[in-house]
Amino acid sequence: MLRITAASLIASTISGLVPTQSQGASAGKSGSDPLQSAGVLAFGPDNVLFVGDIKGAAVHAFALRASDLTPQLDVELGNFHNFEGRDFVRGVDQKLAAIFGTTYDKIVINDLVVHQPSQQLFISVERGRSTDALPAIVKVNHGELEVLDLAAIPHSQVAIPNLPDPEAMLEFEPQRTFAITDVKYYGGEIFVTGVSNQRFASTLHRIPYPFSDRMTTSTVEIWHPVHGEFETRAPIIRQLIREVQGKPYLFGVYGCTPLVRFPLAALKDGAHVRGDVIGELGYGSNPLDMLTFTDPFDQKEYLLVTIDVRSASRIAVADLGTAPPEPTGGPIDFGPGGLGKTQGLLPVRPEHTAILNPKWAVVIHRHPKTAYRLDVSSLAMPYFFERKDGMSEMNWPDGPDPFKYRDHRGEISRGG
Repeated sequence: MLRITAASLIASTISGLVPTQSQGASAGKSGSDPLQSAGVLAFGPDNVLFVGDIKGAAVHAFALRASDLTPQLDVELGNFHNFEGRDFVRGVDQKLAAIFGTTYDKIVINDLVVHQPSQQLFISVERGRSTDALPAIVKVNHGELEVLDLAAIPHSQVAIPNLPDPEAMLEFEPQRTFAITDVKYYGGEIFVTGVSNQRFASTLHRIPYPFSDRMTTSTVEIWHPVHGEFETRAPIIRQLIREVQGKPYLFGVYGCTPLVRFPLAALKDGAHVRGDVIGELGYGSNPLDMLTFTDPFDQKEYLLVTIDVRSASRIAVADLGTAPPEPTGGPIDFGPGGLGKTQGLLPVRPEHTAILNPKWAVVIHRHPKTAYRLDVSSLAMPYFFERKDGMSEMNWPDGPDPFKYRDHRGEISRGG
């Protein structure tokens, strides 16, 4: 029944897909699916889901209704004390392929976000890997996948100007791939990072929400120690906005992976801003997600940066505002540097990560013992470690029990 229902929604999306171009901001209900592509996701106020649409050169805001949200507070998350999570969806790429009527290798999952009040998961999906890929937003409802009928949801959008020409290339891929790298909501605005077709390609837009024709655009550059030069083309890949000592800052991570700090006050319309590199997390890698969490044991807040080819980085949020900038103008330095020297490394390399509640994260990851299987699973914080995935002395029935596992066998937590 799920597959039939979801397939019918996809069919209506395909038949009704009409390209749209937005000049400034537009609002209202669309007669067809307004998305041309489904990229990065973020939640704002009043259940608004923001979706980055590179192909459509826009950011969309969907005002989710009560019927679009199904509380997941009764979902079993696992045994927190014993580092034992739960699989919410096993083989999510294969199940999406069945819904979309294709094969799993044609499924691309671009992002994962949690609606915190209901703890419902949403993922942005595309069927296909070319210019004719079909987008969708899918929610996880008690382990089942449901495709949102976006055409029925109140919707507004804002155009993102000066995107690279679709034919413009980097050395290995189109420049448009990085046109909208991240979207975050803060203080009545969305912050959109990416590259443009301008002289200083690395661009940051501040756009009021609800959308209007007003937009603040600045260009940004950094000193990249690993390359030994200032850079104005590479974009911020992941970002977050936080107040540190009473002042708001945008913190960003670039590819290869410098951690950079920008005062929000400096990001004015027409400004060219040089960010302070406060950490080099490790060369030859790319950030996947950037988020913060509170350690349930020491009650301190930490920055988590998940990275594609190595362990995730953990850095105290309190250090982000006070860390001195790395010096500029020096020779190539492969680091790590600054806060990268004191980063804690966590044993997790998921494809997508989000915070579910104060004790649990949710990840989309390749199961380590069956690498072909892509799962949606819970993961206990602050260790981000799944005990059953490895071989340990403590896993033997008569083995040591330093953390008192056996005393907590029945402690299963749920969404609340």
